[in-house]
Amino acid sequence: MYKKILVPLDGTKNDEVILDHVRDLAKALGSSLILIQLFRVIKSEDPFFMNVQTETGASGALAKEKAKAYLPKVAETIKTEGVDVSTEFLIVDEPEADEIVKYALDKGCDLIALTNQERTGLGRWFFANIEEKVKRRSSLPLLLVAKHQHKE
Repeated sequence: MYKKILVPLDGTKNDEVILDHVRDLAKALGSSLILIQLFRVIKSEDPFFMNVQTETGASGALAKEKAKAYLPKVAETIKTEGVDVSTEFLIVDEPEADEIVKYALDKGCDLIALTNQERTGLGRWFFANIEEKVKRRSSLPLLLVAKHQHKE
């Protein structure tokens, strides 16, 4: 049913919530997982300004270094359980939700799996709930797992 599952990660404990579910789902269905992390830069027509955001010492370069250490470690843990996993770090200049949906479609994914951050009211509006935006923009099925459903 689901052959390729996209799993956007943020490098926090929230990742454990969704990874437990997608690992079990992938094993049961024989699916492959694509783990991604995104870093959003401020869009600019000026190539210099774009490069400044990702050059050595900039927050984009630091995020990439963290992802280069984090993503392979997570992937290796899942691979030991017989699941096919690939990883990618993306520097994007469009809203994260749009990039997640576009990436999933471009890579032929048939499911997007996210942890639901469970924000309410002002928090949802102020922090721009990415899961909610992906849900509204994607034609693909979504797996949203609430943080409180994490296995202890």
